[in-house]
Amino acid sequence: QRRDFKQDPTWTPPAPTTRNLPSFEYLVVSKESLLSLLRKCTNCRTGENHLSFRMEGIAVTCTGECNSCPHKFSWGNSKVLNTSKCSNMERLPKINVDITYGAVITSIGGTKLHQICSLVGISPLSNNTFHRIKKLYVSPSIAETFWKMQGKVIDALRERIEKGGKLHIAGDGSFDSRGYSGKYCRYFFLDAENNNEVLHYVIKHQSDTGSSGTMEAAALEQGLRELSLMIGGIEGIASLVTDRHPGVTKMMRLKFAGIDHFFDPWHFFRNITLTLLTISKPNYMIPVRFWIRVIINRCYDAVITAQGNGELASEKFRAILLCMTGQHTFDKDPSFKHLKSCSHSAPTVNWIFIPGGIGGRIYNRLVSEVFTDKNIEDIKSVSWRLQTSTCESINALAWRYASKDLYFTRPGHEMRTQLTMIHWNYLKHTIADGTRPVVGKKSYNNPTSKRVVWRKVRKSMSHPWREDIKRLIYQVRARMVETPDTTERKRKAALAQKRREIDRLTRPLVPSDPNLEEEWSSDEEGEDDALTPPPLTPVERIDAFID
Repeated sequence: QRRDFKQDPTWTPPAPTTRNLPSFEYLVVSKESLLSLLRKCTNCRTGENHLSFRMEGIAVTCTGECNSCPHKFSWGNSKVLNTSKCSNMERLPKINVDITYGAVITSIGGTKLHQICSLVGISPLSNNTFHRIKKLYVSPSIAETFWKMQGKVIDALRERIEKGGKLHIAGDGSFDSRGYSGKYCRYFFLDAENNNEVLHYVIKHQSDTGSSGTMEAAALEQGLRELSLMIGGIEGIASLVTDRHPGVTKMMRLKFAGIDHFFDPWHFFRNITLTLLTISKPNYMIPVRFWIRVIINRCYDAVITAQGNGELASEKFRAILLCMTGQHTFDKDPSFKHLKSCSHSAPTVNWIFIPGGIGGRIYNRLVSEVFTDKNIEDIKSVSWRLQTSTCESINALAWRYASKDLYFTRPGHEMRTQLTMIHWNYLKHTIADGTRPVVGKKSYNNPTSKRVVWRKVRKSMSHPWREDIKRLIYQVRARMVETPDTTERKRKAALAQKRREIDRLTRPLVPSDPNLEEEWSSDEEGEDDALTPPPLTPVERIDAFID
């Protein structure tokens, strides 16, 4: 028998259920669909609501009042992030903070975000709102995450040095624009032995040195001094690998003679490869084309097997050219003190050798372009640690966060460089602990050698550090005792009061004349003349985030 549930006092409605709810926090709704939901009154079921909307960036709030009953409601598409002393006057929609965070952390930027939203038909954030949220919440959270990570890296370096170890580092600089018109130079320092972690960075402006050409050497000098302070002394740095920048070479020789200075093998052998590809284009240089890979492989072999013995590496480099002419023993040549013969087996055919022999046209071209006196001398200082090629990799990652096609201020470069280091070091940590194993190989065209080469492909990463920064943004807002607008109003009021007091003390005692009186204008407000505290050193910034 069917029970009438309306007359059953024990009947309770079943619990509501929700099926297939998306896991994402925000859902995009069209304006037409939203109006159809909010227009009908949910109280009397017969009336319709008078609606009033307010847009704050991407956030939207709506208040409604029914035309048939006294029912009122308020609806919003995002909750509000409050400070530690929350009040009803606070209005910082969480969705605006999240969309700004997403644009910054993925290097989209405010301009592209505005274009995307406008083209799709979504209410965009204004430039002022985007940069205000980035400055007040996103940038401090990135900086705090960075200095905590940097503190752990420096602690590990100190521990290694205390156990008797030495640091072997690699450095490379890049500019914020192409050509010779760079305004900023960013210099990275990497660990050339353990996991290729980024240890430190320096950003130099053209005004700091006077010209773009001297920024890289100045950034390297400043970075070495700061890094030595963080690890407890310059004695902890055993060697440094850089490119063959003349200013860097001179600066290292004069100011850091105790550090062994080596050249980056990737840059050195890449220049040789490009030179070989260029000079082998004429018809009479066709025999050299078959030797290009052999020459580069033997260059690497000369540096690796020498293990820092510059004279041996130089002799092996010179032996390559003699080997190309068919000469494989050098015991009668007094300039060969460490190498007496080639280590390979005897060739089975003679047609592989370059025609003309020693003194021929091809031989002389190779001597003047590849086996020059400078290269023979510089290969003595080429590093045998091949991890230094990662300097170019981190520069490529940095360009994703700070494109050379756009201009950024110093705070913008600082924030994007810190993001680069967080991203890079997390990649290296996941490789070291085995959470990102190799899952395959991928081919790509090498622009230097003009060949298809293969590289390892690792498991994709989920970037949990991004979620850490997101949670920290909310904490930055929650730690505030008042809103930034309130702080700014108090600052301006205090500045106005200070000016009135100065005006009272300095105004001469003369009869008042209303025709001569002047009033302060808000347009004339200048900068606060209070002393600006000096910037913190890297050691002080790290200590500020370490208990």
